[in-house]
Amino acid sequence: MRYWILFILSVITLLGADTTLEVTKAVGILPKFVIEDGSTTTGDTQKFHKMLSADMKVVSLFDVDDSYAAQTYESLQPSFSHSDAGYILRYRLHDDGIGGYKADVRLLQNGLELFSKTYLLKQREMLVFLSHSIAYDINAKMGGTPLEWMKQKVLLVRLTGPRRSEIIAADYTLSYQKIILSGGMYGFAKWANREQTEYYYTSLSDYKPTIYKTNLASGNKSVITSSDGMAVCSDVSEDGKKLLLTLAPNGQPDIYLYDVASNEKKRITDYSGINVNGQFMGDDTIAFVSNRLGNPNIFSKKMNSTAITQLVYDGKNNSTFTTHRHLLVYKTRDGSGFDLRMASLNSSGVRQLTSSGDNDYPRFSYDGEAILHIKQDRTQSFVGVIRLGVNKSFTFPLHIGRIQSIDW
Repeated sequence: MRYWILFILSVITLLGADTTLEVTKAVGILPKFVIEDGSTTTGDTQKFHKMLSADMKVVSLFDVDDSYAAQTYESLQPSFSHSDAGYILRYRLHDDGIGGYKADVRLLQNGLELFSKTYLLKQREMLVFLSHSIAYDINAKMGGTPLEWMKQKVLLVRLTGPRRSEIIAADYTLSYQKIILSGGMYGFAKWANREQTEYYYTSLSDYKPTIYKTNLASGNKSVITSSDGMAVCSDVSEDGKKLLLTLAPNGQPDIYLYDVASNEKKRITDYSGINVNGQFMGDDTIAFVSNRLGNPNIFSKKMNSTAITQLVYDGKNNSTFTTHRHLLVYKTRDGSGFDLRMASLNSSGVRQLTSSGDNDYPRFSYDGEAILHIKQDRTQSFVGVIRLGVNKSFTFPLHIGRIQSIDW
């Protein structure tokens, strides 16, 4: 039991430096795309150029030349150094004088304007979200796969000292980070809804591990439940009305289904060993991690059935995973490292998603288009984003301390 509790509470040390993007898989020939600064002031304009370059690489519709160049905003022609570009994204960033930014943006091709828009940002520290919004709009204009997740916040728990941690809201590159809860020992933060207005977390500062629901804007919180030994909200249904909790009222952890409206819970697993990390898979099916075969492995069961199905047959430490309806992405040992692989309940095939380093804590985006994960490669740590539709991976070096959990 002690081994499993330590396993559940394990941490990752993240050591990196900045948010430089690294493409780890490539596709075919794409049109050349450049970004030019048409601002008349200095300040964050070159920083903004780097953010836009990184986001447009993730968009994956263009061959992005990230070299910096300035050009008059009104000009329909590229700068001299970008004369061979097929597409030009030109921006003009203004300080609005009250703590925010105004950004004028236009997309040009062969001297023709394809897109233009003015953006307003109230808080300059959220500049990277302005970049995400622009990249999202350009992707939509060009008919790319929807990228709703790009504008979403990431929720993570960072350990700061003995029995001390912080819950942080961030963007997917971790360029933006805001502490939303501190002063105690917290774990396993999880968004409560798709709008990201509320979140769940476990407090380990109470007499018993206790799950709270908190409003992001007001900070108002309410108790969901508590349990001796362990109390974790591991998944939230798509409509936000149901939760999967790991509770250990009698010493051994099991999975419970919790109804948000009625505050009633129902025990889903009943085994003398370990059952943790329940995830919804649709059709009244859940997946979860159990040691019933000796090592951590992933199983599934119907809510109202006692039948258990083993889902993973490769590796000996399949201890973290994420689901999106019938899809399952899980960690497995491959040689000296841990890779992420994807399986489906509707087929027997397995798709390998990573090929180097230690990859852990996968999390699907709400729409299933992308997967967020933590990657450790030699002495460097990263946040990784895998875009399934375009078969490309991106990594962002980190420097944020030790992460206990991460959610999208």
